[in-house]
Amino acid sequence: MNSAQPPCKRPGALAKGASAIRYERFPAPIQAFSDDENGGILPLTLFMTVLFLTVAGLGIDTMRHEMERTRIQAALDRAVLAGAAGRNAVEARAIVEDYFDKAGMASYLDNQADDDIATTLNSAKVTARASKTMDTYLMKLSGVETMTAAGTSTAEVRIPKLEGILVLDVSGSMSWNNKLVNLKVAAKDFVSTVINSSEPGNTVLSIVPFSFSVSPPESIYKTLAVNETHNYSTCLEFKDNDYHNPTLTSGASAHSNGIPVDQMIYTSVYGSFDNLNDSWRACYNDEYMRILPYSTSITALHAKIDALQPDGNTSGNEGMNWGAALLDPTFRDVTEKMILNGDLDVSMSTIPAEYGTPETLKTIIFMGDGANTTSYFFNKSSPKYRGKFSDLYEVVFQDRVFKYAYNIYNVNKKKYGSDGLAKCSKSKWECVWDVNGPEKSVYYLHNPLSGQYWSISEEKWLSSSQFSNLPSTMPGFISETQLDWEIAWGFMSPYYYGQVTGDWRPWNDYVGSEYVSGAKKNTLMQSVCSATKTEGVVVYTIGFEVPVNGTAENELRKCASSPAHYYRAEGTNIKNAFSAIAGNVKQLRLTQ
Repeated sequence: MNSAQPPCKRPGALAKGASAIRYERFPAPIQAFSDDENGGILPLTLFMTVLFLTVAGLGIDTMRHEMERTRIQAALDRAVLAGAAGRNAVEARAIVEDYFDKAGMASYLDNQADDDIATTLNSAKVTARASKTMDTYLMKLSGVETMTAAGTSTAEVRIPKLEGILVLDVSGSMSWNNKLVNLKVAAKDFVSTVINSSEPGNTVLSIVPFSFSVSPPESIYKTLAVNETHNYSTCLEFKDNDYHNPTLTSGASAHSNGIPVDQMIYTSVYGSFDNLNDSWRACYNDEYMRILPYSTSITALHAKIDALQPDGNTSGNEGMNWGAALLDPTFRDVTEKMILNGDLDVSMSTIPAEYGTPETLKTIIFMGDGANTTSYFFNKSSPKYRGKFSDLYEVVFQDRVFKYAYNIYNVNKKKYGSDGLAKCSKSKWECVWDVNGPEKSVYYLHNPLSGQYWSISEEKWLSSSQFSNLPSTMPGFISETQLDWEIAWGFMSPYYYGQVTGDWRPWNDYVGSEYVSGAKKNTLMQSVCSATKTEGVVVYTIGFEVPVNGTAENELRKCASSPAHYYRAEGTNIKNAFSAIAGNVKQLRLTQ
């Protein structure tokens, strides 16, 4: 019997009931590599290297993309802001293209779409797009060959309702160096720009010329409560406290103290009788010096500017006081009366608007060419040369033609011609005259030092008795009136009075007793500048050929809303100052 052989066990055989695993051997080289533990990290290393390169490439290319996108966006923002100030769609697009061309990015700018640019009279909306395709550096490893940097920007310029006041220095120095000519060109261009850039009626401008004083038109003057003492002019004499607020503290003003404002005396430091057209006039009654209030007409505003003439010295405080008042809501009391009187169009019934009214910008453009100077006044605290009983007399007469003389005891006994005229001096005869022409006036100046009377028309002295006998000796005598001083000074200057009478006391009173110095005017001007700025009024100032860092420039800079609101101007460059202000008024804003 054959002995039974034990079954052969294969290496790794499992016990009965265990799961069987089948092993197969790799080819020798691979098996050798797999059995070598030193090569196990290489696949991971290769994988991580590729991963790091991909991530680094993504970061570098993304950073390049963002830098280029930022550059394109910045160029777009600047370009559309500038383009929005263009006068029409064609000009707006040309400005955008010019910006990109000068930035060396003309090829980036996308073509204009149909609705990219929209312009109206009072607004403009400009949209532009730009893009650049960039080759990637390391992102190519991920299959990304290019990236596109792009941007879009929209700017909108919208001009709100504008209430603007041009406060213009027309003192005598404006006649130098062609300054007034250059001002007229610049101011008219400003008017055209701002009115043409708005809906009809949305821009309301006023012009306030100033020199020694400011002359409101009769349409404003007659609505105010004024202590009127003459009818030569409309200038008003304000008190110091009137400059501490932007209101006109007179008449219909809501802040009136209830006391009528004083009328400024109309006279001149120098000048002959009935001829005060000298540069030292206290007030100017000429039409070219009067305020033009609340106009929407380019034609009317241009005509006013063209009519300006230089004369007198400088009172910037009064110019600013009137400019602020014309923007103050309390002045609607005045505009309402002007409308009722037919002096202002009914469309101005809401002018001046309340402070802070949405979409309404209130601004003053103040142009000065020099420092404030001294103004003169007769003594108000001891008014020897104000009020009643001046030294000037008005004698009224009427030319007449001899008709006949009759005997008072026999009225039928008449004499004609030279025979009859000779009877006029006889006690028994009465002469009859026919009126010939209108009443006329002649003037006599009393000399308080000698008691004589100077016949201004005949240029000779009359004794006191001769003057008293004028009712019987002057043919056609009607009346004699001793004029008030306020009326008298409208005929003659203190200088003329002193020359004729030898009495220089009125002259000394006028030029030495009570005056407002340039320094005091600076203080008053800054008070009203601060008051109107506090209410939100934007104040631009222009120093026209003023000394650098001199008094005039320093005061103008302080009056402006900020240092950036002050402009220096020389010669024809004043047009650039007004153009810059016109552009600033347009309130640009980015909308996208």
